[in-house]
Amino acid sequence: MRFPTQTGGFTLVELLIGMSLLIAVMTIAFMLFQSSNKLIETDAGRVNAMQNTQTALDIMTNDLRQAGENLTTSGPNISGIQFDSSAQTLTIRRGIAPMTASQVGNATDMITRRPEVLSICNIAGNRIQIIGAKDAALTSTTNCTYNPRPDGDDAKAYTWRVYFASQNSQPQAALLYRPGTAGTTEAYAPVNIRTVSQVEPSLSSAVNLRKIWLEVIGNIPAGFTDQNGSQVILIDQRRYWVQDNQLKLAVAGQTDDQAETVAFDVRTLTLSANLLSPAATVTSLAINGPWKRVQSVTTTLASGSSGQGRTLTRSFQSTVYPRNVSSERRR
Repeated sequence: MRFPTQTGGFTLVELLIGMSLLIAVMTIAFMLFQSSNKLIETDAGRVNAMQNTQTALDIMTNDLRQAGENLTTSGPNISGIQFDSSAQTLTIRRGIAPMTASQVGNATDMITRRPEVLSICNIAGNRIQIIGAKDAALTSTTNCTYNPRPDGDDAKAYTWRVYFASQNSQPQAALLYRPGTAGTTEAYAPVNIRTVSQVEPSLSSAVNLRKIWLEVIGNIPAGFTDQNGSQVILIDQRRYWVQDNQLKLAVAGQTDDQAETVAFDVRTLTLSANLLSPAATVTSLAINGPWKRVQSVTTTLASGSSGQGRTLTRSFQSTVYPRNVSSERRR
């Protein structure tokens, strides 16, 4: 009896060759997919970095346009813009705007008022005395004399107290200012004020014993005393700087640790200002200017993202003509 011959199927060699080809094709396909996926991730990261950087630059540009707002033309020569391109830092300052009805609440007599400029009456540790006698002899300058309101608070300190309440009692930025004399130049120092104390020791004590203090976060710089006419000025302030490839922003009295990240993957922050009378271009501007010589400020943010073995960098630039300079009398 004869059985039919089997002619269908593949030999072992054919199967091995087919499997090898299939593995090769699948390997190539996987490598192409992986490469494409990495490229998409790199492009997405680059796009996000660019969008974040452009948004951050728009925020900075808006702040720069408002620099110097409500700063007075007389008195301390405070610059609305302070920057150091080599340190990648930018500080924008404005005066405190007149308080509104929504800010003052029941203190309706404070509508359109601003926090007063306060004289330094004494310094003890991290506290600045702004009202009251300095020594046991109960002597004080006119600027430090307690001036009671109907509610018992001091009239000058009350403007600060109402403003702090309108800011949810958060720490606020201020400047210590020492006027220049024949032998010394004017000086400034930024500080953060944590709180305004209540009247001490109490309203039941004699008027000439009552004192009010400002509590400062950190140390108080030297050289500001009641003997040289030093003052404390409350300031609306925004600070930008680059740290660990991040653009940081600290508002009002926030410390560096409390700052928020405005944009990631920021490699550099570069600034320059064009000045007039005489014309010049500078890469740094001090706390005292020359603010009134500023014509324009150019800000450049460079962002980058890494991928596929390379770093892709792109720069965004904006030139701003601070609107509050034009209304100031140029020196």
